[in-house]
Amino acid sequence: MKKGRKPRVFNTHKVDKEMDEFKKQQKQNLGPSVADLPRPISLSILLRLPTKRLLVCRCVCKTWRNIISDPRFAKLDFSKAEAFPLVRSLSCTHISRNLYLVEPPENSSGFDLREYCDCGYDSEYHFHMKLETKLKIPLRNPELAMNTEGDANVSGISKVGVKRKRCIKLRPKDHKLNLVNSCNGFLCLSEPSRNDPVVVCNPITGEFINLPVPTQADESTKRFSDCGFGFSPKTNQYVVIRIFNQQEQVRQRVREPITGRELFSPRVAEIHTLGTKSWKRIGWAASSLCGYKLEFPSYLNGAVHWLLKDYDISEYIASFNFDNEIFQPVPPPPLKHGMISWETMKNMSLGVLRDTLCICDHDSGSFEINIWLMKEYGVQESWTKVFCIKTITEGSRWLRGVYEPISYLKSGAILFFHRLASAMVYYNAKEWYHRLKFLKVRGVKSKYEAIAHTPSFISLNDAVIGDNLVTLSITSRCAGLKLQGETKALFLREEDEDVDTDFDQSGVDYDTIGFEDDISN
Repeated sequence: MKKGRKPRVFNTHKVDKEMDEFKKQQKQNLGPSVADLPRPISLSILLRLPTKRLLVCRCVCKTWRNIISDPRFAKLDFSKAEAFPLVRSLSCTHISRNLYLVEPPENSSGFDLREYCDCGYDSEYHFHMKLETKLKIPLRNPELAMNTEGDANVSGISKVGVKRKRCIKLRPKDHKLNLVNSCNGFLCLSEPSRNDPVVVCNPITGEFINLPVPTQADESTKRFSDCGFGFSPKTNQYVVIRIFNQQEQVRQRVREPITGRELFSPRVAEIHTLGTKSWKRIGWAASSLCGYKLEFPSYLNGAVHWLLKDYDISEYIASFNFDNEIFQPVPPPPLKHGMISWETMKNMSLGVLRDTLCICDHDSGSFEINIWLMKEYGVQESWTKVFCIKTITEGSRWLRGVYEPISYLKSGAILFFHRLASAMVYYNAKEWYHRLKFLKVRGVKSKYEAIAHTPSFISLNDAVIGDNLVTLSITSRCAGLKLQGETKALFLREEDEDVDTDFDQSGVDYDTIGFEDDISN
């Protein structure tokens, strides 16, 4: 009988050694990689990159991902970051979870797309730039979306035989979220029916926190809640405030905390500190006799600020200080009249530019946009008019509407958002022709909204203090759903609006406001 052959035994140690030698030789042939750079050099490189490049670098290698995810790097990067627009499409029938961060082109001094060598032309020969930094916010009820639609990620077969995700349709009233305001790189979101704050998220890191269910307001009033989001430097905690009509009937006059008027106001306020379980009632809140809500929530210096729109008032900038938990007025700029009429208030907006409170007054009488900055916070005499921009075109057309300040760029340009035109407006006082440039978002047949936001890689887990913090991930199974109306590509396009603006040199005083050094650098 023939003896069977003995099975061949592989020397695994020898194989591993040969593989190590092969990898070592391959590494020598290819040269050093980016992962081999000393950490200080990698840190210096990454700190110079814009947000959209950092998001890409985070996926290049583990070394860079660890550096970008380090809380120390996130704080250093945020300390030098600028506020830019986050834009989102608006639709009554579709849900938009996509936010697009609009950063200036890397090869341009501002938003002058003609200087941007990588931009292209469309079919109508307009300069345009692709919006590449696409972020997401969570759905209001992701569980309801999955239970109602089933497995929406099931692939379908197209006519050409390519598998693709099935597009699902959700009811906006069940899933849509509104943008409230931004604070230190975090966004506060509210549900649309009553504007109650429900979520705080960081769209860069893909994290969010669900807020506790607030006290229910009186449904018979049919009034929206006012809300805002900010940070208390004293307690080192993030706080959300909600202003609403209480259910109890007010039988005596109460003193309104901003104007000091005595009225039968049912408006009260509650605050919620992130990391806790509940809301806390803090008393009577700012109110309007006309029933108009507080607008343009903006965080600065430990307080959230609003415009209190009303008839004939002198103290129309309301604030809530998170340290001492009180409402208080902020002295307004010295406009033409001491008492501000309702017509004047309709064309005003509030914002923060370079860590300075800003009032944008679109004067319908002189057809000008007046930009006021409060150089020293809380001091009325420090209000300074830094820009005076004409809004009459060559055809004597007035570009009416509210101009919301978004960013005061290092180049010296101002970036606005114009709701009526659904466009961003770019104005650079240092350009010789001083004209407004309208930058419109193209890609979806709907209007857009914009909010000023400073992108941050700081994690909610590193920023929020509390024993009841539950951080969830936006990048979940539900985030992969393809919703009706969502688009793959959007473009920022410069359009000619027949705008001819004259710049009033007397309206700018760089030496007074102390920004000349920053602009020149």
